[in-house]
Amino acid sequence: MIIIGTPHTRGAGYLMNDDRPAMGKLAEADIRTCPHCQAIIKMDEWAKAPTQNFCIKCMAPACNNEHCLPCVPFLQQIERHIAAQLRIKRMLFG
Repeated sequence: MIIIGTPHTRGAGYLMNDDRPAMGKLAEADIRTCPHCQAIIKMDEWAKAPTQNFCIKCMAPACNNEHCLPCVPFLQQIERHIAAQLRIKRMLFG
């Protein structure tokens, strides 16, 4: 269990999914988003995983997807996409 206030939960959010009215259960978790792809990371599951992907450059836990292993922050990915779109527009319309 991760205690609020540890380095990995700094800036964490809180997930509460109450599915009890539909004969389900109440699920609660500390969550963060991956700095590379914005996927939701449940911190308890991340801490129990056999391999934990922690980005040294971002100083944040990252998801275990293969495309998140190189450090390319999400904002930088958006900037690259916008720059590529502008290059295409300039090429097509002068």
